[in-house]
Amino acid sequence: MKRIHGRATAVCLLAALILGLTALYAVRWALHGDEWAGFPSNGDAFLSGRIRAGTVTDRDGEILYSVRDGEGHWSEDETLRVSSLHIVGDRNGFIGTGAMFNYAQIILGYDPVNGLYSRNGEGGVLHMSVDADAQRAAWEALDGRRGAVTVVDYVTGEIVCCVSSPSFDPEDPPEIAADDTSGVYLNRPLSVTYTPGSVFKLVTLAAAIENIPDLFDRDFHCSGSTDIGGGTVTCTRAHGDMKIEDALADSCNCTFAGLALELGGETLKTYAERFGLTQRQEVDSMRTAAGRFDAAPDGSLDLGWSGAGQYKDLVNPAAMARFVSAIANRGEAAKLTFIRDDARTGAEYERILAEDTAERIADMMEYAVERTYGAEKFPGLKLCAKSGTAEVGTEKPNAWFVGFVRDRTRPYAFAVCLENAGFGVAQAGPVANEVLQALVGQ
Repeated sequence: MKRIHGRATAVCLLAALILGLTALYAVRWALHGDEWAGFPSNGDAFLSGRIRAGTVTDRDGEILYSVRDGEGHWSEDETLRVSSLHIVGDRNGFIGTGAMFNYAQIILGYDPVNGLYSRNGEGGVLHMSVDADAQRAAWEALDGRRGAVTVVDYVTGEIVCCVSSPSFDPEDPPEIAADDTSGVYLNRPLSVTYTPGSVFKLVTLAAAIENIPDLFDRDFHCSGSTDIGGGTVTCTRAHGDMKIEDALADSCNCTFAGLALELGGETLKTYAERFGLTQRQEVDSMRTAAGRFDAAPDGSLDLGWSGAGQYKDLVNPAAMARFVSAIANRGEAAKLTFIRDDARTGAEYERILAEDTAERIADMMEYAVERTYGAEKFPGLKLCAKSGTAEVGTEKPNAWFVGFVRDRTRPYAFAVCLENAGFGVAQAGPVANEVLQALVGQ
């Protein structure tokens, strides 16, 4: 009898273990089944690195990629294929930011009941947030120059334009040497950092607004240069006497270097971190490259230059677009996404700026467009912007132009950076305008 009782107990324990493991597997299946199904090594989902079923479209349904008769095809429009390469993916799976890698479970049409390809066997449809016309406009405006174009809907966080140059046609890929240094596989808006130059003055300005009570009452003076810590900070010209609004519009290095010394390196570092410019930002399952801000010693020449966007400062274009999005959105930054809003439950927000600080900066950026850049260069747009000409050693400067349309019916924030292109507003400004015109003209 004791032997029977012992065996029964063992059987019950074994049954309980099996039930427990089955329940654990069921829970893990429910939580992670989509990840298992979309794993690149899954032969039912991928063939030689290429997804076996499904469709990728832009925000309005224009096809960016689809699988037909077992073969993957990109858009019939070559310009759209080339401009969207880094967000759709390439034939060999070398581009890690492509939709085929990061959104495979959506494209495949996975669901826990029917598995891969859903009921119709044709896969699912990924509605991306990007706009095909904006993608084309950005590529054409870049005109062969290296750089990054990022446009974000500052209300929803949707990335409506993400173009990286150089690129290539995924339907006719070139032979790329193993020692190629062009970075053709890099998605520059997400995976690269650049010296920001004067666009970083928006960070210094925000810190000054919140830490220097008499900032707007002060009179600043620029004689073309200022001596700091045994060295010299120079401006493009002597700006003379001015208020802080004019110092931003004229992008006065002397004024912003002086503000950096008054604020201190640790304060500027805290603000750069708060604005997400030194951390990796999440974009769905991806993360951007992390920027950099080193707190140089107080009173030093390096600290002065860092407040003007030089020294060792580095920022990522998508992170910069998120920062100016928060200025546009009354201090709240929406989480970035490549998924069309109707496929999500709504935007997630993080307050990174006080509302009154954001409004004051927006006013000053709008004034900079009217006074310095020329509002007539951006017809039909109530534009707020800041240019940047970032010195990068002996090469020509990187050209930056960042800002937003101050109209919540056209909620577009942007960051454009052209590598070794020259002056910011002259080179990057027209690129931003072409993309925005493509968006607002629809």
